[in-house]
Amino acid sequence: MAAAKRVLSSPLGVKQGRPLLYEVIVDNKLELTVDPKRPVRGNSAFETDLCIFEKRKDIEIPRVVLEFKNKVTPHDVLIYSAKARRHKQVYPYLRYGFVASEELYVPRRFFMHNDALDFFAALKTKGRNELDRFFARLIQTEIKTSRRMESVTFGGTKPSIFRSEVLLDRFITDSTRR
Repeated sequence: MAAAKRVLSSPLGVKQGRPLLYEVIVDNKLELTVDPKRPVRGNSAFETDLCIFEKRKDIEIPRVVLEFKNKVTPHDVLIYSAKARRHKQVYPYLRYGFVASEELYVPRRFFMHNDALDFFAALKTKGRNELDRFFARLIQTEIKTSRRMESVTFGGTKPSIFRSEVLLDRFITDSTRR
């Protein structure tokens, strides 16, 4: 959380343990059954480990969710991928991923079982100085991508290409040279 706070400035902020909606239902009177501005865990909302928000007037828009694990099991990938998919039904611009402190690399099981997580950071070999730089770059990149997704979804941006990429360790070194 400290690394996130160091790279964020207003209107961006970070919150720990914040619930996000996974569904918005209208009842038989066509009224919302939840307050979309104040999600409550257990009432159509799942709690997240760490969430970066963008403040706009009286609302906070979730941009990036980071879920922290030591090691990641196939069960974790399946569950959190489903959780990410549900959150993205409400917040289609949301970026969602794992940060695994005891993984040397992104495990094959992640590629086999994932269908909605946007990133996975394996941190076991990263030193303290490298971690700060890594998180700064990851957070900035994911916020930028979230804003692009929002623009496509709600702003009328019409992209001519979409692509996904698997980044190797060059993520930090190549992107910081530009």
